Amino acid sequence: MLWAAAVQAAPPWSFAKYRIEGSATRGRQSRVTQTPAETAQQQAIRLERYSLALYSYSLALALLFVGHAFGFIDTPAAIGIALATIASNAVVYLMLVSGFNLRFADPSLTKLQVYLGITLLMAALYYVDAARGIALGLCFLVFLFGLFRMSTRELLLLALYTLAAYALVINLLMRLRPDSIQNLKQDWFNWMLLAVALPLFAVIGGRIREMRERLRARKQELQEAIGTIQALATRDEVTGLYNRAFFTESLRHALAQAERHGRNAALLFIDVDRFKLINDTLGHPVGDQALREIGTRLAGCVRESDIVARLGGDEFVALIEGIPAPDALQELGQKIIDSCARPLALERREVALSVSIGIAVMPQDGRDAETLMRNADIAMYRAKAQGRNCLRFYTRQMSDRAEERLELETELHQAAARGELRLHYQPEVSVRDGEIRGVEALVRWQHPRRGLLAPDRFIDIAEDTGAIVPIGRWVLHEACSRAAAWARRGTRYSVAVNLSPRQFSDPGLLDTVAAALAASGLDPALLELEITESLVMRDPDAAAETMRRLRGLGARLSMDDFGTGYSSLGYLKRFPITTVKLDRSFVRDLPHREDDVAVARAVLAMAKSLRMDVTAEGVERADQLEFLRREGCAAYQGHYFSQPLAEEALFALLATGRLSGERPVTARG
Repeated sequence: MLWAAAVQAAPPWSFAKYRIEGSATRGRQSRVTQTPAETAQQQAIRLERYSLALYSYSLALALLFVGHAFGFIDTPAAIGIALATIASNAVVYLMLVSGFNLRFADPSLTKLQVYLGITLLMAALYYVDAARGIALGLCFLVFLFGLFRMSTRELLLLALYTLAAYALVINLLMRLRPDSIQNLKQDWFNWMLLAVALPLFAVIGGRIREMRERLRARKQELQEAIGTIQALATRDEVTGLYNRAFFTESLRHALAQAERHGRNAALLFIDVDRFKLINDTLGHPVGDQALREIGTRLAGCVRESDIVARLGGDEFVALIEGIPAPDALQELGQKIIDSCARPLALERREVALSVSIGIAVMPQDGRDAETLMRNADIAMYRAKAQGRNCLRFYTRQMSDRAEERLELETELHQAAARGELRLHYQPEVSVRDGEIRGVEALVRWQHPRRGLLAPDRFIDIAEDTGAIVPIGRWVLHEACSRAAAWARRGTRYSVAVNLSPRQFSDPGLLDTVAAALAASGLDPALLELEITESLVMRDPDAAAETMRRLRGLGARLSMDDFGTGYSSLGYLKRFPITTVKLDRSFVRDLPHREDDVAVARAVLAMAKSLRMDVTAEGVERADQLEFLRREGCAAYQGHYFSQPLAEEALFALLATGRLSGERPVTARG
């Protein structure tokens, strides 16, 4: 029994790999909540310790019978103590096997075994006829067994129990077996030695245990700190996914393994579409909540062996090793798109998001991490360019387009300074009488090597890089300058200039418009500024204030692409606009598609109630024009009348067209 307790109370370094089962602090046991699997593991550890203790029990019984052989204890007493030892340990073993020990505050049963050890030792001392003082030394061994699992208070209680038990043994010997007492004074002197030594031993042992617990706590804190540092070094703070540094290192390792073993791997580059709008409208905390939900959905779409990480912002990546089938990546990408398309509940509202995915496969799309990441990124941007909410596999042609984009980005910043920008004009025509009412100024880039580039080749690049602000400033100044020149020649045509989102939010917009009007000498009434519906709906209050200030300069305002945003009649009344432009997406299928007919009629009725004009965009057929005439639309634009023209070609057209001297011609940028 004593050796068994010694094994279970072994020093901490003996079982450093095991978790603390429970600790007694100032007499109170604390339990760690464990899963069933962890509990089973701990029980297995306790049984393993107990099996080691069986060797100690065997030695104890052997020593007992050696003492019997020397005549220190008679046969019945030796057999009784041996049977009691075996029975008590059998009970402990059954408690461990059955799990009954888990009902106790100390599931290792250390205190129970220590008290049993003292009790059995005192029983043996009662029957021992000689060398009783030497046998008392075993009390200190029993105390050693509980040293690392019992507090100072518990050890002092054990010391009092031991002293009381030995005093009882002496008194029983004096009354029942006086012949076995060789020297009564010696026995009481031994008791006094125990009374001095055991409490002192208990205090020292308790302090040692407390020091051990403090060291263990410091070790736990250190491990937690190391874990936190590792998490900070490898995990993304917002989503809890792996971060860029860890993913890049994992990608390099995975590609090296795939190269060595002839396996393939794929990299999915995932970007949340229009995520900036979430941050701008709902705030960054809500944006972080959306990122966490997107990260959770991404992790739920891949296997446990795959790695998902957040690179930063709204960009995620996934590393897929051992692609099972050629179509597996297509299916996985679509699964991710469908999962992320489910509405998110953010700030008591549902928000719909989408993702664009680019996929690059090793080895054909790159054998190193940098190349594979770059090509997957290129494929992702191709997916965005083709409408978003889709996936694209990398091809070599995409790299060519990316290189072209990079060249255009570099050259675009100097295009205006080098005099490479041009304005073309598209007429705005009266639906009622066919008179030309205005022109729309559209910017073109006369590239020295690539020729004349349409806006779809460079406007998105300008918007992304910020070059749209100086380009827009040039368009505004040039359009005002040309309209002023026309007016000086006796032809008063107004010019309309589109304002991009970056221009509209530019704090210097009012100064730019005022400077363009002042430098050109153009009558402000001849300038019309076009603002898209989606732009003003990002922040209606701020947009309304900016528009009022622009109107204060004398310029007219129109809302472009009307019907594609989320504005309502209530919002529209707040904006000081004079014209709305029906988006070409609602004109394309007129008059054959009932939905577009309904939208067109609704827009025309709303504009009429607010005393606004309506200009239809993208008119290309006679039946479209006839429908607009029947419904009372004021004007139209489109290739049915004319495509955008350079200034010389425009005036050649105007020379043969029907002009209205009362209404100025409009030119948009």
